[in-house]
Amino acid sequence: MAHRHSRALRLGLLGAVLLCACSREPAPNLLLVTFDTTRYDRLGCNGDPEARTPVVDALAERGLLFDRAFASVPLTLPSHTTMLTGLEPLTHGVHHNGRFRASDELETLAEILEDHGYATAAFVSAFVLDPRYNLSQGFGVYSAETRRNSDPLDLTVPQRPGAEVTDEALRWLDERSGDSPFFVWTHYYDPHHPRSVEPRFDVLGDSYRAEIAYADAQLGRLLEGVARMSNGRETLIVFTSDHGESLGEHGERTHGLLAYDSTLRVPLILAGPGVPADVRTSIFARHVDLLPTILGALRLPVPPDLPGRDLLRAVSDDVTGALVGYFESQGSHFDLGWAPIAGVRTERWKYTASPAPAELYDVRDDPDEKANLAGVRPDVVTEMEALYGRLHEIQVRPELEGERRDMDAEELEQLAALGYVEIPIAAAEEAPDPRLFIGVHGWVGHGRTLAQRGQYARAIEILETLSESPSIRALVIRTLAPVYAQAGRFDDAIRTYRSYIELTGAPEARLGLSRTLLQANRPAEALAVIDEIAPLSPKLAFRRAQALGQLGRHEEARLAVDEAFAGPHRAHDRLRSRAFLVLDAAPIADGEEELRTLLAAAPDDAVLKSRLGFYLAIWGPDERGEEAGRLLREAAASREDNAEFQSNLGWGLFHLGADAQAQAALETAVALDGTRQLDRVRLARVLRRNGEPERALKLVRSALVVHPAAAWSDAARALAAEIEAELGALPSVGARS
Repeated sequence: MAHRHSRALRLGLLGAVLLCACSREPAPNLLLVTFDTTRYDRLGCNGDPEARTPVVDALAERGLLFDRAFASVPLTLPSHTTMLTGLEPLTHGVHHNGRFRASDELETLAEILEDHGYATAAFVSAFVLDPRYNLSQGFGVYSAETRRNSDPLDLTVPQRPGAEVTDEALRWLDERSGDSPFFVWTHYYDPHHPRSVEPRFDVLGDSYRAEIAYADAQLGRLLEGVARMSNGRETLIVFTSDHGESLGEHGERTHGLLAYDSTLRVPLILAGPGVPADVRTSIFARHVDLLPTILGALRLPVPPDLPGRDLLRAVSDDVTGALVGYFESQGSHFDLGWAPIAGVRTERWKYTASPAPAELYDVRDDPDEKANLAGVRPDVVTEMEALYGRLHEIQVRPELEGERRDMDAEELEQLAALGYVEIPIAAAEEAPDPRLFIGVHGWVGHGRTLAQRGQYARAIEILETLSESPSIRALVIRTLAPVYAQAGRFDDAIRTYRSYIELTGAPEARLGLSRTLLQANRPAEALAVIDEIAPLSPKLAFRRAQALGQLGRHEEARLAVDEAFAGPHRAHDRLRSRAFLVLDAAPIADGEEELRTLLAAAPDDAVLKSRLGFYLAIWGPDERGEEAGRLLREAAASREDNAEFQSNLGWGLFHLGADAQAQAALETAVALDGTRQLDRVRLARVLRRNGEPERALKLVRSALVVHPAAAWSDAARALAAEIEAELGALPSVGARS
C-alpha cells in the first residue's frame, strides 16, 4: 500500500490546489446512498401504490430518475465493488460476499475524490461490507460496526439498524473540521431478508415494504442533516440499490442464486448540481456508469478505459448507442458447487450464456423474462455470444482481480447465516443448473423459517427429506444440525454436524458442533473439538474458555481469555469476557472478587458495572443489595437501548424485591430485543408475583415454543405448570420436539 500513500499525498495536495484555483464555484459535495435488496418496483416513484417512500419520491421529483438501471451482480459486496470502481466483476474479480477481497491495485471513487481534496467517510450496516473486504480504500473514515444475533437459526447476517448509520453519518458531518467538500456513502441493510420491522412501520402489513419505508425515513433524516451542514456547497445525491429481491419470481425467494431482472433491475436517482429536475429517462443505465457520471458531475477527470459512460451527458445528448452490459451470479457456485450464471445484455436483449441451455429474452417487450427466445432467434444468439466473448477479451485484467480469501471458522459461521456453506466445487460440466434446483433451495429456507417459529417437527421432516438430494445435501445438513439442537435432539445435532464435517471439512461446522456439545453439557467433548481447529479466532478461544469453566478449570479459563484478547487494544474485550465467564459459571468461590478486580481496571465500563451488579443482586450477601441496585441502574441509564443492561437491571431488582421497577426494566428489554426468550420467562416470573398470571403464562409458553431445549426450559416448564395449576388451566406447553 506504500504506493497508494505517496500518491495520495501528492495528488491530494494537487487536488486541493486545483479546487481552489480552477473552480469559480465551490466543488460540490457527494452523497451516495445505497439501499440493500431494494427492487425497482417497490418505490412510489416507480409505480407502487402501496409503497411508503415519500423521501425517495421527493428526491425523484427534484432530480433524474432512471427507469432501466441494472446491477451486474445480485450480491452486496460484488455490486458495491462495481459501483465504487466503475469496473465489471470480470475486471475487479470480486464475485461473491465474504470469499473475495478487492485488490489493492483497484482505484476506487473514494481514492479519486480523496486525491482531489475531498473528506471521505463511509457508514455501512452489514458484515458483508466489513473493512476486511477492502472497499474501505480511500475513505478517511469507514465505519462498519455491526452486531450479530446469537440464535443459530437466525438468518440475519451481522448488521446494525439504519438509524445508527444515519446517526453516525450526521455526527461525522457535524464534527468534521475544515471547509473541504465531502463524499459520504451510507448503506442501509434493513430491507434484506429476514426483516425485523419497527412497530410504527408494521401497519403496512408487508415486511418488505415496511423495511424499505423505514430506510426511506432514515434517508429523510440524512438529507435534512446534509442540507444543514453543507457549508454553502451544493450536494450531488446518488441513490440506488445494490440489487433487488425475487419475492418468488422464477422460483427464487430472495436473491443471489439466479440472475433475472427481479434481482438485477435497480432504482437509480440523481439529484443536485447539473442534474435536470423532475425528469424520467428510459436510457439504458448500469452500475458501471455511476463512477464516470459522478466524476463528470463533479467536474473531475474520468480515468481512461472504464466500461461505463457519463449518464448525464447521455441524457443531455439523447444518446442511445450499442451499449453492452455484463451480469453474473456465482453465489450458488461458490456456496453449493452449482454452475455459475453469466451473460450479457443490450438495451433490448438479455442473453444468459452459461450454463447451458442458453436463455435469450427481449427485455423491452418481455421485462418479466417469461419467453425464452433462444430457440427461435439464432441470429440474436450468435450476435450476443460474440459480445459475451468480446467482453471477456477486453475486460479480464488479472492484475486487478480480487483475491480469494481463506476465512476462519468464526467468519464462516457469520456468513453461513446467509446460507453460505463449504463444499467442493464440481467441474462446470457436472455442476447442477441453479435454475433447475432453485425450488429445492427455497424449501430449505422454508424449513429454517418454520424452526424459527418453533415448528420444529415440521421443519425437521422437510429438511430430513431434502437431505437425500446430493446436489443440496451440504446446505440441508448445515441447516438441519442447529434445528436439531434447538429442538433438544442433541445426539442428532451432533451426528449431523459430524456428517457435515466429513462431507465438507468446513471449520465453521466444528464451531457449531462445539456450541451444541456445550448446550448438551458435554464440555470435555466440546474442548476436544475446539482443539482440532487452528488457528483459534477470539470467539473460538472464548468458547474454549467456556468449556474449561464448565469443567471447573476456572484459572485455565481465565488464562485462555487473556491470551485470546491480549494487548492493550483488546483490554475491554478481555475484561468483559472474563466477567461473562464468571456469570456463566456462577456462583463461584471468588466470583465477586474477580468481578470487582475487573471493574477496578475499567471503572467507567458499563458492561462490567452491570455484570457485577447482577452477580451481587443474585448471589451476593444481603448487605450488597444497595450497591447492586446502584450499579445496575447506572449501567442501564448509560445505554437505555441496551437490552442486556435492561435485562440485568430487571432480574436483579426482582431478586432485590423491587418488583414494579423490575417489571418496567424487563418490559423494556423484551421490547428492545424480541429474540431474548429468557427475558420473557424472567418477565413472566415478575408478572406472576405482580398479579398478572394470565400474561405471565402466555409469555412462558411463547418462549418455550421458540426454545424448547434451552438451559432454562425445564425451570420454565415448571413455572408454567405452577401458573396453570393456579389458574385451573389445562396444560398446553409442548414438550421438546
